[in-house]
Amino acid sequence: MPVKAVLLDLDGVLYVGDKAIADAAWAVEQLHKRGFKLAGCTNTTTQPRRAIAEKLAALDIPLSVEDIDTPAALAVSRIGTHTARLFVRDSLREDFSGIREDKKHPEFVVMGDIGGEGYPPELLREIFVHVMDGAILLALHKNRFWQKTDGLHLDLGVFVTAAEYASDKQAEILGKPSADFFHGICRRLGVAPGEALMVGDDVESDIGGAQQAGLKTALVKTGKYRKEFVHKSGIRANLVLPSIADLPDALVLL
Repeated sequence: MPVKAVLLDLDGVLYVGDKAIADAAWAVEQLHKRGFKLAGCTNTTTQPRRAIAEKLAALDIPLSVEDIDTPAALAVSRIGTHTARLFVRDSLREDFSGIREDKKHPEFVVMGDIGGEGYPPELLREIFVHVMDGAILLALHKNRFWQKTDGLHLDLGVFVTAAEYASDKQAEILGKPSADFFHGICRRLGVAPGEALMVGDDVESDIGGAQQAGLKTALVKTGKYRKEFVHKSGIRANLVLPSIADLPDALVLL
């Protein structure tokens, strides 16, 4: 099936920190001009969709707030009218408006990025106790590590795994590599998974997850890309590109 939609990871593909990847804005504009449906597909849990859209606008990357898909929306839908304990940054709470928070006996526990170097022992114990008492553990994603301007850092997945191991309960993963996440975006765009291309720098969450969900894939060698990690994973993307700037011309290869 021909590609009709392109799902773009953001951090590491379009920008790193507050700096755009070279020619990222041009590449996205080319995709627009060629008629592809676009989505910003991110596991970012440090900012609400509004702030992400503002950042993209400041970098002249033409994606609006309506084009951005994050795990927070799936979490809100999953929680529904139940109660939750939210372990997220204050800046992300606007995407959880309407959720009833219960810090003592929540029905759900949501783990997202909390800033700094991650979860201290006292917070992990609190999560552990809630889950042992019957709360369902929701992880906004389960990435191993991420790229910041000063290098690689441990990501949320390390702490989610600790909570899973201690409680002997599996978290529900709402962001990439969850097939539900990819399929939900495809439904929003009105395309079949086989008509969508996922572009990312994370060979496990972006490429492996998208392949399992039936999407085509393109791995870029920017952001967190590490040749040795990709080789060890055994995952092979349909396209491997130096950067997002090479995508418009490479699409003819699919």
